[in-house]
Amino acid sequence: MATETSAVPAIIPAEDASGPMCPDENMGAPIPGHELPSPSSSEEESADDAAPASPFSYAELEAKLKQITPDWKAIKPSAKMFDMIETLVRGLRSMSQQHALFTQLLQTADYMRTFSSRHQEIENQLRLRMEEAEASLSTMREEMKNEALRVELAEAKGQEESTAGRLHEAEGEAARLRDELSRLRTEVLNEKKQKEDLQLRLDVQKEELEREFAVEREELAAGLPETSG
Repeated sequence: MATETSAVPAIIPAEDASGPMCPDENMGAPIPGHELPSPSSSEEESADDAAPASPFSYAELEAKLKQITPDWKAIKPSAKMFDMIETLVRGLRSMSQQHALFTQLLQTADYMRTFSSRHQEIENQLRLRMEEAEASLSTMREEMKNEALRVELAEAKGQEESTAGRLHEAEGEAARLRDELSRLRTEVLNEKKQKEDLQLRLDVQKEELEREFAVEREELAAGLPETSG
């Protein structure tokens, strides 16, 4: 913006714009009530023209416009008047351009402010959604962890119950085996006693048979001489 304003040509000094324009030597006698510019003012004007153009000023343009006399019929055309009109036109055009530029800058600033506000709002919404997602994820992880612990606890409880059931079955089997062993021992003892009784009877019968056999043999031995005689 500073580059555009610095390019606007300088306004004609106040000496040239106050009152009706002074005619030059080719336009006839001067207007009554107005003085021709002095040589010193011409030198100052030449120095001002040779000097670099000053930045455009709305206040200076407004002052120049107020210095123009409303009696346009008394003004005779001159080259300076056309230069001043051209300068005024350029000034007005520069004002219009600067107004358009300011309007564009204001629109751009408003757009940037709206964009920044919208961007900040979107960023806040995204941050809020991210925080909500992180909180939800943390809750889900905690629930999954608790669920895993509940599953492990249920499995451990099931294993404990299964182990207790197997232990109860093992205890029952051990009791049944003890009863069976006791029964077998009783049967073995009974069989052993029966065998001992049987062996005793066999021994008694054997002794009786041996005695009977000895008696019969003696009887036979005693009866043989009688038959031989």
